[in-house]
Amino acid sequence: MKHGRTQQEQYEHMTTAPVGPLILSLAVPSMVTTLVTSIYNLADTFFVGKTGTSATAAVGVVFSIMMVLTALGFWVGTGGSTLVSGFLGAKENQKADSVVSTAVFLSFAFGVIVAAFGLLGGEPLMRLLGATDTIVPYALDYSRFLLPAAPFAASSLALSQCLRAEGRSRESMTGQVAGGVLNMILDPLFIFGLQMGVRGAAVATGISQVIAWALMMRYYVLGETQVRLSFRNIAKSREEYVRLFSIGSPSLCRHGSNMIANVVLNTVAGKWGDPAIAAMSICGRLMYLSNAVSNGMNQGSQPVIGYAHGMKNYARVKDGFHYAVRVSTVSMCLFGVSGILLAPYLVGIFRNDPEVIRVGAAALRFICLTLPFINYMQSANTLFQVVGKPLPSSVLIFSRQLVFYIPALLLLPELFGLAGMQMAGPVADVLSFAVAVPMVYRYFSRLPSQDQG
Repeated sequence: MKHGRTQQEQYEHMTTAPVGPLILSLAVPSMVTTLVTSIYNLADTFFVGKTGTSATAAVGVVFSIMMVLTALGFWVGTGGSTLVSGFLGAKENQKADSVVSTAVFLSFAFGVIVAAFGLLGGEPLMRLLGATDTIVPYALDYSRFLLPAAPFAASSLALSQCLRAEGRSRESMTGQVAGGVLNMILDPLFIFGLQMGVRGAAVATGISQVIAWALMMRYYVLGETQVRLSFRNIAKSREEYVRLFSIGSPSLCRHGSNMIANVVLNTVAGKWGDPAIAAMSICGRLMYLSNAVSNGMNQGSQPVIGYAHGMKNYARVKDGFHYAVRVSTVSMCLFGVSGILLAPYLVGIFRNDPEVIRVGAAALRFICLTLPFINYMQSANTLFQVVGKPLPSSVLIFSRQLVFYIPALLLLPELFGLAGMQMAGPVADVLSFAVAVPMVYRYFSRLPSQDQG
């Protein structure tokens, strides 16, 4: 590497530094990244919201396609990053090279497939995703100008996770933050300055995603990382792909089931018209913002837990998990209180429509009541993925989305009307929390009482 710690110094830092300060040092860049990413995702909603309620709803509809892209990017990105931290902890650098190369280039290929599918799907696809007659034209415009950048967006997800896996959260942050800031600058320029409307938001986001990808890729191109990215290092054996896909499968399940749930939500919300779809879309974006600290702590703990697990230092695994949970729970409680008090104002920032504010404020308050439960679920998922246990992680994800949330979306509105739709997510979060706690307890109770490394 051309600067910073040597490989041996980085290894010693990741395996011997005190858990709390180490996780925090890795988490802060991830928090900033998540925060900025959330803000620039909200930027589209904010600026598009100035053009109309149907256009705002269209962003939420097309978001389902982007969730497919996210699912595939995180599938190989999370699988790759989990393996990388374990291989580096075990000092198997050549295997780490192969994993990163496979994850980055494979995610790019997945992006090409998603872009082609989305562009060819046209109006039938938009209607399948929950678009109404008034939303379809905006959704088509938005998707046609956004999807060409899909390969770079998917590959960026893998790049950012693999950088964090070797303890380089700042490098990961640099690219994503730069892309986010650029998007916030370009949005008003293209939407209003060039009078492109919703198409301008898509172009601005696409350009920003390409720039973010290029900035993260350059660390590998310049040889400033522990692992080496190359076409020659792409995995050749079937077993390597099976392992990558298996470990990353909980992320695929989580984001894939999120997409299914988002489509069901748009369809159910459509019964109350475009304002309800727009309101729930705004609430969804605000939740990404609330997760900034929680996601940052989980991402900061991931390489620490991964290195410790690779060393068989199980006490350090446990310490890393509990530290991340404690810090992120406090942050979620604070955001929850703020969200309950400021709900109408927060929704109103993005669309000054009385009906959107009425529906969105109530939904946001329900969500804020259960934010600490969401946090624990996310931490549990991270733990099981990092230690190479995709089955319990997948069980948690499916229980939340497919067993609890989607049935609640279909049943509760029949019983309680609009309020049933607004409370469906929080109800699912409480039930999922009740499933997660005993699973985590069982895992830790079965760990050896003494370190094995």
